[in-house]
Amino acid sequence: MSDILALLQYIKKMDKGGDTLIKGNTYTPEQIKFAHQLLSDAAKAFDEVRKKPRLSKRRAFIVILEELYHDLPEYPTDLTLDSIHRHASQRFEFTQHSLRWFGSPSDIHPKDPCRFYENNGAKKGNYKVALSHLVTYSQIYFQIKEAAVSLENTYREVLLC
Repeated sequence: MSDILALLQYIKKMDKGGDTLIKGNTYTPEQIKFAHQLLSDAAKAFDEVRKKPRLSKRRAFIVILEELYHDLPEYPTDLTLDSIHRHASQRFEFTQHSLRWFGSPSDIHPKDPCRFYENNGAKKGNYKVALSHLVTYSQIYFQIKEAAVSLENTYREVLLC
């Protein structure tokens, strides 16, 4: 990225009017302006690609939990929200930061959500909304296909219970 910015600065300095000779080739001011615009557009596109996907903290944690533990029946006993936060913050930009209602990974993304939310329809509804978004846009958020498939299966189960 810094190479592109340096090249943009160089081209800007060259654009003083009149033709410019570079390594035996002559370029018109229009060609130099066009090259500058192409590089500027490429730099903007590069910045867009490098941006992290935006997710609420809960959804980001669900992605990380699913990718790390989709094939295990239970979460490890020593798993903390801090360790999940470290993973999630490397991959995602958080749109909502509060997790005050969640004390453990199981509170955020339970392994058996039908039993976990059996007596709390409102929390189950919020959980369904979070999963729905992740399932719909799984190609954006998931790096491990098996985890995305596992989450989709969980979502189907939650819709039925």
